[in-house]
Amino acid sequence: MDKEKNQYHNEFAALVKITMRDGDATESEKGFLSHLSTKLRMSTSEYEGIMANYLSYPLETIPTNKMKLQNLYTLTQLVCEDDSITGAEQKSWLERMGKGMGFTHQNVQYIADKSIKMMQEGADLDAFVDGITNINQ
Repeated sequence: MDKEKNQYHNEFAALVKITMRDGDATESEKGFLSHLSTKLRMSTSEYEGIMANYLSYPLETIPTNKMKLQNLYTLTQLVCEDDSITGAEQKSWLERMGKGMGFTHQNVQYIADKSIKMMQEGADLDAFVDGITNINQ
């Protein structure tokens, strides 16, 4: 497997691990993961392999706050574009991802709300990063 593909598998597996670890993933969240695997051009066997073995993949710490915000932007974009996860489930899933990415538990609800609102308003990456960085101002 090439290095880029392996990185996508690791990142996807991390999303699966965060989604599934509490045992309360909704069918919509599972559907979203399935849809996301298609967007990543994963084969059915790759997807099924990750879903069956997600606990064996590492959760890597995101090294910088900027990278964390860039990842949150991408995830928010994907969630807002997808019809398989909507409304309160979008927010709940983003909160779960935010906690897994290292955002504080005290702020993650506000961050998820703000992320969805800014994406719905068409924020680009720079505006998104600025908005989340200055969420308390």
